[in-house]
Amino acid sequence: MVLETVTEQENPKRTAAARVLAVLGAFSQGGGALTLTEISRYADLSLTTAHRLAHEVLEWGGLELDDEGRYRLSRKILDLASSSTRALRLRESALPHISDLHRLTGLTVHLGVRDGGDVMYLEALRPHSNYSGENRMGGRMPLHVTATGLALLAYAEPAFVDDYLSRPLKRFTSHTLADPGAVRAALEVARRNRFVVVSQTISLGAGAVAAPVFSEDGSVETVVGTVYLIGRDDPAKLVDPVRAAATRVGHALAERRTRPHPRTVDFNRRSAGFF
Repeated sequence: MVLETVTEQENPKRTAAARVLAVLGAFSQGGGALTLTEISRYADLSLTTAHRLAHEVLEWGGLELDDEGRYRLSRKILDLASSSTRALRLRESALPHISDLHRLTGLTVHLGVRDGGDVMYLEALRPHSNYSGENRMGGRMPLHVTATGLALLAYAEPAFVDDYLSRPLKRFTSHTLADPGAVRAALEVARRNRFVVVSQTISLGAGAVAAPVFSEDGSVETVVGTVYLIGRDDPAKLVDPVRAAATRVGHALAERRTRPHPRTVDFNRRSAGFF
């Protein structure tokens, strides 16, 4: 209680809304699942305040509490985020094509975008619904540990890549690319092949294949990926279907960008004397 009083005195201009937003913002710094102590630290709040606000957001439906006592952003938060024009356009345009890939392979398929130093998943289609890993819809992972992240990093601005690789690279398994030189070599291969294959970089027994979605100017905003099981699935046979899905997503996005607004079509028809 004393700690909370000190914290509030140190931040006299911090409103109640700002504290709630700080709780939500903690997840952009700390990853997909946070303990109450981590929320307190990242949000710069006392443990008492963090506990109270986290439970208020939990009751509202903005957070979920897993079996290990860690908090995660809920589907409700992602739905709100996806209502933005940009995210909605990406997800809506891609969904039919990644759904086709999901049906074809029977594997987990996801759509990822770069958000700071992470890949964030706008969509994740799975064979089983009872999954809570970080590559779920709305989850995020560091760019260097996933196939989708490496594909995004391969087409990021050189200055961003240099800055990212200048920082410590977290290792998840012995197969994780945690050396800057190894990551740069992987990015070069990714640009040359226009796809990425990784094996056991996040968890033993699983790998992933990803392909970038190219815009008309050659830039990459989003990536299509799939997860396979070592010893059961052949990643070489997944490359072409993943690349084909990424190509179709790119065409769908280009068509949506060039399609005139209905009001523009109506105006042009009226101007031409069709009405």
